[in-house]
Amino acid sequence: MDETAVWFDTLSSTTVDKRGAKSVALKTTGHEKSHLTVILAAKADGTKLKPYIVFKGAVREVARMQQREKSAVIATSANGWMSDSLTSDWLQSVVGKFSVTPRLLAWDAYRCHISAATKDELKCGYNVTTAVIPGGCTEYIQAPDVMWNQPFKQSLHEAYDLWMAGDSDKEYAAGGNMRAPARHLLVNWVVAAWEKLDKDMIRKSFKVCGLTLKDDGSEDDLIHCFKAGQPCAAGRDALAQLRQRGEENRTQVAQDEEEEEDEEELLNNELVVLDDEDGEEDVEGDAE
Repeated sequence: MDETAVWFDTLSSTTVDKRGAKSVALKTTGHEKSHLTVILAAKADGTKLKPYIVFKGAVREVARMQQREKSAVIATSANGWMSDSLTSDWLQSVVGKFSVTPRLLAWDAYRCHISAATKDELKCGYNVTTAVIPGGCTEYIQAPDVMWNQPFKQSLHEAYDLWMAGDSDKEYAAGGNMRAPARHLLVNWVVAAWEKLDKDMIRKSFKVCGLTLKDDGSEDDLIHCFKAGQPCAAGRDALAQLRQRGEENRTQVAQDEEEEEDEEELLNNELVVLDDEDGEEDVEGDAE
């Protein structure tokens, strides 16, 4: 799970102009600083949960869109960012409480993830254990940051560029300036970009971040932060050594338990022998 900011003017890092031009002006609607927040979450098997979209203000319009939109959950806040109350709403409307098996929720240390209100909400029957990714580590071990966000944002860039190049779905102010993309368009772009994301890539992202690897170490080479050039490149060897020590400890414990069972069985046999000898003495005494 991850929150990511999406800008009303989703500008690309490249453009096209005549060769030799000294400066290139990017065409925008002037809303580069206006944003919405998108929360993306998926399961280890590649199942995508509904995107949760937070706009700034526009309470009535958001309420109307939510009534029509079935592929996303749309909400609003005073500043367009997540809050404790919206995190609770996301848990209720997207994650849901019904789960027979325990679940692990991996998310970053954003304040509304670790607040007292969110911890209280998680106690209300979700069957969820949270794993909080420390600050500064999300780019290495958080699946959305490592693999989802780049292709997701690229799809949004493409949708915005097509909209800017076309003539439909545009509105203009009285002075002739182009308005920002309508909120319903932004919702459509987010939903389409999320649906476009490959499920196999999502499944792989959980392995790349070390969440669903085999216990025998055969998939340790997939871990992103253990690759050459990454800050934790030596981590793979350290993990292998730790796994080896764990296996040795388990073997030793098993041997100790087996020895204890043998000793207990031997003691029980000795008690049986003693009981038999006592019985024989009683019989001899009676015969006299």
